[in-house]
Formats: sequence, structure tokens, C-alpha cells
Amino acid sequence: MNKFLLIFFTLLYCSCIKKDLYKDTDNDNTPITEEKPIDTYRSFSYPWAEEITGPEAEITIAVDGLDPATLNDLSLSIPPLKYNKSLLFMLTQDDCKQSAFCKTWAAINGRPITSTGSDRNYYYDIEQLEADDLPPNTFALGKTLGSMDGHGKEVRFHFTTTLAPEWDFMSAAVDVNRGFDAHYFRFYMKSGLRWNNVREMLNYGTGIAFHDVKADDVSNVSELVSHLMISQDIVLDSLDGRGIKFMAEPNGNKNYLAAAQQYEDIQTLTAQAGGLQLIPYRIDSDLTGTVVERVFATTSEVKQMVINQMYAKLNDRKAVYVGLHETDNDFVQLLLWLNEQYGKDGMDSLWFPSQEEYYEYNYYRHHCDIKMVKNEGIIKINIKFPEEKHFYYPSLTLNLSGLPLENILSVTSNSSVTGLSYGTYKDGVSINFDCRKYLYDQANYYVDKYLSTRNINNLRDANYFVNMLKDTPQKDVLLEKIAN
Repeated sequence: MNKFLLIFFTLLYCSCIKKDLYKDTDNDNTPITEEKPIDTYRSFSYPWAEEITGPEAEITIAVDGLDPATLNDLSLSIPPLKYNKSLLFMLTQDDCKQSAFCKTWAAINGRPITSTGSDRNYYYDIEQLEADDLPPNTFALGKTLGSMDGHGKEVRFHFTTTLAPEWDFMSAAVDVNRGFDAHYFRFYMKSGLRWNNVREMLNYGTGIAFHDVKADDVSNVSELVSHLMISQDIVLDSLDGRGIKFMAEPNGNKNYLAAAQQYEDIQTLTAQAGGLQLIPYRIDSDLTGTVVERVFATTSEVKQMVINQMYAKLNDRKAVYVGLHETDNDFVQLLLWLNEQYGKDGMDSLWFPSQEEYYEYNYYRHHCDIKMVKNEGIIKINIKFPEEKHFYYPSLTLNLSGLPLENILSVTSNSSVTGLSYGTYKDGVSINFDCRKYLYDQANYYVDKYLSTRNINNLRDANYFVNMLKDTPQKDVLLEKIAN
């Protein structure tokens, strides 16, 4: 018996000796060294707390060869959908799912996608992605998914993910062990999204929303309001001043909608029933406090909804607004289908924003103060945006009817405008402009990231973020860096 115990404890001791599981040895016990060291994860954190509110944009158009009558007849308008698109598609993914990052966001942005349908589905986090520490059986679409802005610039699809700020899993640790394949525990599904994932997703235009809160009594509206306020404070602290103004109703619980409508930070809402079905070309209000209806449906049903709406007349065309819990392979293929049929690689008729982005655009249509002054040779357009809490998309499309592109000598802007493109639209021109304050800083970060790790995804991103900028000598420098 004593001999048996001695052997048992000897084996137990040996099994507990601390080993470096992230390195291995070959057959002659020579250590195998890593091909590339794993760098400490870092990312660009957009300084949301410092973002400009209520910017005043000025756009100057120098023209030549316009007779006084043509100049006088020029008219300015803001289309119901940005980039003059004809179909609005929106997606909100509930329950703060990890798949919102490694499947939905990954599919849109050309990253490896974790496959579903096997005995064990795997997931990854941003730190693992950046370290090239990925689970088996990932696949990629080989492209990014989106539309064009009407003037040759890509605009990727933007969806919404809900957050769970009061739950600790958003701050969970992540295990990065590139090359270790004895097991894949580190790729098992976590309880939900982590803050680092969300920070990266925000850089690419993903929207965020409230959903569940940690209230003891979810039928008590006052308690829900209190927890929404607690959640907002956590979000602001965790996301560098970015706040939430959007509530996605959880589990059909209308008490959440009542609470959201009592909490002044929340300005736009969605629910599965009892809301407004958007018909964008008929919207005649700013939609503040309006509950917008969405639907949970199969991928084949969603495809049919899109096809049906594309057959409808423009003024009757309803938005297709989809709710989602877990992203599977079929849904990834739906996103690809949208890109191929109605996005940048198809008809290019689709605008796919988050609900908060659409809400802001529509709000600006109704509340921006716009003035146009026409003089011989010069047209000046002044746009004053309203100052609103938790607004992060100060951008618009303008249509200037009656102005031929060939009569334009130049289009310039003041320093409030950071992104600018223009081109022919119908019998005139359209202008897209953006006033986000830190677009250059963001583009510079992704250029430097590409220069430090030259791969196809980093190259796509560097070009994507630089192309958001208006033409300046600083933009030219970034483009030259990419080219070299």
C-alpha cells in the first residue's frame, strides 16, 4: 500500500510541475521557437468624449460657365437615405453575443469567420485575431462587404450589437497561445462580447444598444430606469466617452420600452411588435422616441423580403430591419448575398447603417440649418448641425440639382469637414461630407498598423480609412506611405 501511494504522489507531483505549454519540442528535444513574437495587443481608441458636437460645415464650390438663370435655379436637398440609396437594411444583434465580433463583424470586414455546424463551435477575441491565434475550421469570404458612396468610396455595412454593461464577462480575460493545439479551450464560447472587441467594432462603424439590465424586478419601470443609468455610466467609462442612445427591447418586455422613454439619453428604440415599420421615403418626422419595428426571420425569409421591397415603388419601399441572436454560416452567406446582389458588387442600391446612424441622419435632415449663397463663380453652402447628446455621425449627403459636373472647377471646405466626396447625380451633383473630428488620427493609426504588419486585411483597412478623408496634403502623405 505504501509503495502504491508513493507512486501515486510521484505522478501527481510530476503532473503539477509548471510547464511552458506554449512552446513545444521536436523529437530530439530541441525547442521549437516561434516564427513571430506575440506583441502586446494595442488598438486605436477613438476619443469619443472629445468628439465635436454641433459642427458648422462650409462647402465652397467654384464654378465656371454657368449663366445667371441656371445659377439662380439651382436647388439643394438632403435625400431620405444617405448616398442616394433606394433600400434601407438594418440589423441589430441581441444579447451581447461573442459571435457579433468573430462572425458578423468578421464577415463584413474580411476577417476569418468561425464556422458553425460542427460538434464544437469555436469563437475568438480581438487579441487572438491580432496575434494570429485562431481556432481550426475558420473560413473567409476573401472580400469586405458594403456599398459605395456614389463617388467611388467604399462604405462597409454597419450593424448594431447590444451590450451588457452590468455583467462582468465584458471584462473577462483572454488567453492568447498562438500555435498551441493540444486543446482549444481558449476558443470556447465566452458569456458574451468583451470591451476590447467592442472598441474595435466601433472604429468600423458598428452601433451599440441597451438590452437587458441587472434589475431584480424587470416589471418595475423605475428600477429599469435606474439600471439603465448605471449601465450608461459603465459604458461611458469603458468606451472613452461613447454613450448609448438606442434601446433594443429584450424578450418582448414592453417595460423596457417604457423605461427607455423615461430616460432622456435614449432617443431611438426597436421592438419585435407594435412599432413603426419604416418607409424611408415617406418619413416626415425626426423619429425621436419612436419605436421602430424589426423582425426575426430565417435567412431565406430575409432574402425574400429584400427582393419584394426592391420590386416596390420607391415611395412605398419599406426598410428591411432584421433582429438576430447567434450568427451562423447561413447568416454569413446572407450578408455576402446582400453585397453581391444589392451592395458594392451588385446593383449598389443598399444603405446598411446601424439604427443610431440612420436615426442621426434622419434627425439632421429635419434639424440642420442649411444656407446656400450663390454668386457669380462661387456657391457657398453652410450647414449647422444641432448639438445633441450622444450623437456620433455628423455627416450628410447633399443633392445640388441643376449643376452639371463639368461646370465645377473645385469643391473645398472648412476645417470642420474631414471627409468629402462629390460627383454626378441625376441632373446635378451630390456631395457627401463628414465632420468627425478624429478621422485623420484613425486613418493614421490603421496606416501605421499596415506598415508594421503588411497583410491583405491591414492593407484593405488602411486604404478604407484613408479614403474616408477629404483630399489634403496630409492624406497624400498617408497614401504615399501605403504605396511604399
